[in-house]
Amino acid sequence: MNHFVRNFQDYIMFEVLEISWACFLEEMDASKDLDDLLAAHEKYLSSIALKSLLGERSQGIFKTLFLLGKSKFKKSERLKLGSQVHGGGKALMQIAGDVLRKMEEDLDSISKEYSSSLKVFISQLPLQHHVDLKFLLFRLNFTEYYSRFPPGKY
Repeated sequence: MNHFVRNFQDYIMFEVLEISWACFLEEMDASKDLDDLLAAHEKYLSSIALKSLLGERSQGIFKTLFLLGKSKFKKSERLKLGSQVHGGGKALMQIAGDVLRKMEEDLDSISKEYSSSLKVFISQLPLQHHVDLKFLLFRLNFTEYYSRFPPGKY
């Protein structure tokens, strides 16, 4: 999960925001009046929305991205619960054992859900229309781990 979050964050920072900002600065310097500046700003915002998977054509992949975030949140909540149960008397230790076994099952389920969502997300990336998403795909699949699976067999 950390690999995905780190690489997605780097993609947003360096491939989306930084490049879009540099283009905006160039257009801002070249603008002759307020209308040119407003048009450059609108182009800047549109570029960020498109590259960040927030555009209309990216709704399907955005839903998958949402599921990935939801899985990450579930896992962190379960781990937080486990740290609260840790420690106590004998009766509490018995209850904690049961809770921790249930938590282990839940974490396995969340992990499988996350892996499935990640594979779907990676399979949807090449279908997107923006060329910069290829950089995100390259970052996420750097070791070509996901390329070993035939498309649709995730």
